[in-house]
Amino acid sequence: MDYGLEGKVAVVSGASRGIGRAIARTLAGEGAMVMLCARTRGHLDDAASEIDAIAPGRVGTARADMTQPDQVQQVVTEARERFGPVQIAISNVIGHVIDPEQEGAGPGAGTFETMPAEEYRAEFQNLFVSAWALAHLSLPDMREARWGRICNIGSGVAREPTTDLPHVLPNTVRPAVAGMYRMLAGRLAPEGVTVNNILTGSILTERNLSYWNWLADQRGATFDEVTSTFHGRIPLRRQGRPEEMAALVAFLCSNQASHITGQSIPVDGGISRHL
Repeated sequence: MDYGLEGKVAVVSGASRGIGRAIARTLAGEGAMVMLCARTRGHLDDAASEIDAIAPGRVGTARADMTQPDQVQQVVTEARERFGPVQIAISNVIGHVIDPEQEGAGPGAGTFETMPAEEYRAEFQNLFVSAWALAHLSLPDMREARWGRICNIGSGVAREPTTDLPHVLPNTVRPAVAGMYRMLAGRLAPEGVTVNNILTGSILTERNLSYWNWLADQRGATFDEVTSTFHGRIPLRRQGRPEEMAALVAFLCSNQASHITGQSIPVDGGISRHL
């Protein structure tokens, strides 16, 4: 199926590893010109090298903290200057890690009793401000073209807060991001711009692998014990793959998905309970 993405310009944040990297690779494989954004230059270069091998000339990189609007503006400007007007914006910024420089050392999602106010502010900056900034700064190009795709890689806790894990930060902030995207979808639909939010379940990335190792240590269990218990709650009995997330995002960016907007779509193996 031709998704109609040939020559479309995409900005993908968190694109150096995991889900973001899979999305960038898939979009480039469909013919899009993709600007990869992340904090770490070495990981960015690795991702760009891999994707350029399958989509020569379609990849650019920008080292940036996408939670900072001034840096997001620079990324959008660089993408525009290198490839042309931005038509696809994929926000994929991590949350609930207290120190991003020590990613994987252990989640800082915390509990209501122990989490200080400054961590709520940091989570809001990570998850909400990053999603707002990329959408806000890419939107002028989309409005001019009367065609655009905005997508956030969120979490199932936006709809069903997790109560059996210390997740007070994402439980609090993820729903706000979903609400903002739902509002944007209604306002932008007449201009040909769709806006959707992905409610991820457990996707087996490097970061998620670190999380399960941390949880096993916290509970005095083995890795297999904590994951087998979790897998037993998933109807498909396994965690998802980044490529499965990327396939949905590519479709949502396609011409064929032009009637899908304002949705929060679960990719979780059936674990969510809502209708």
